[in-house]
Amino acid sequence: MYRIIVLLSLFVISKSSFSQISPLEIINVHKTKANCQSYEVVGDKLFAITDSGQVVVWDLTKQDTIHFAHNNPLVHYTAIGRDRKDQIFLGTDKGDIYNVNPLNLAYTMHLKVKYSIKYICFNSNNKMFLMVPYAIYDPISKKRWKDFKVVAGGLSAMKRARNAPNLSIPHFVFLDNQDRWWMCSNFGEFGSEVQIFDAKGEKSYNKKFDSLQTGLLFPKSVFNDSKGNVYITSGLQHMMNFGEIYKITHKHVVSKVFDGRNLNSQGIELTDNDGIFVGPGVYNPKDGNVYFATQNGIYKAELAEEGTLKNFILLFNPKLKWNREPLAIGAKMSYKSLRFTEDQKLIIQTANDGFGIYDGRSLTFLK
Repeated sequence: MYRIIVLLSLFVISKSSFSQISPLEIINVHKTKANCQSYEVVGDKLFAITDSGQVVVWDLTKQDTIHFAHNNPLVHYTAIGRDRKDQIFLGTDKGDIYNVNPLNLAYTMHLKVKYSIKYICFNSNNKMFLMVPYAIYDPISKKRWKDFKVVAGGLSAMKRARNAPNLSIPHFVFLDNQDRWWMCSNFGEFGSEVQIFDAKGEKSYNKKFDSLQTGLLFPKSVFNDSKGNVYITSGLQHMMNFGEIYKITHKHVVSKVFDGRNLNSQGIELTDNDGIFVGPGVYNPKDGNVYFATQNGIYKAELAEEGTLKNFILLFNPKLKWNREPLAIGAKMSYKSLRFTEDQKLIIQTANDGFGIYDGRSLTFLK
């Protein structure tokens, strides 16, 4: 196993609101050259779909890959999902869905549909729904939902003018704890689209969130806290850095809990005062903190009952490979998603550097 160990020194960004933590050990484990689109974690195994449509399985304890016998150049995996019984499901561009038992990697055909599969989700009753072009699909009843309105975003008028399908194929999805499937796309300086499917009521969710400024939302992630509030992180680098985090209550009240362009009002001081480019975020129910990525690294902050985030701590700022944003004059966010495992490891999915695993003492990148 090829391992590189680096010591990263952290620094204080704010004189009062940010704290400094101890130097962090960074370990790089190089086993593949693949970048990954999506993934699921069960126990100590991480299942990921690569850009080329193959599957990589990581043993997070041993920090090594596990051979997956069902990779085949003729099989192109396009979607991955985890059901309520901790079973892994893989969808393909041919409409095949396979079940993978994470304990022994037993692989069986689950069902076949006539559409290419883009995303898979399971509601709280463990019912499967698929996203196919350009609809949400129930593979058992064969029912399709395709009439969706844009509940937030800035490209809808242009999209409708082109007579495009009502349901876009999103850049990322998130199933919240109210069984709402958030489907989000980001088009750089041209804004975004957010559409929602009610996976419990089995209907499109078309209530608008009027307080989300049309055209100024650039979603990077959606997550919820333990009380059912939903959060959207929004970020763009276009001439300068933009970043916000919005909170949506169960009563549909929208508030901004972080504003990367108005840092002084939040007691935050930056040396360059260039603003913060916000990427994906996640809520940790263990400590009640929100963790979110930026161009300056990953922070955590306390989630107050009312008002904004507070008591920011910079956890680390690793050196990552960044790409240019095709639809903005700036960089494309290199962090793709954040997620906590059951044993409190923070998984950081990056665009070019694999998966970061942070356990509070060290940060290991697996690629």
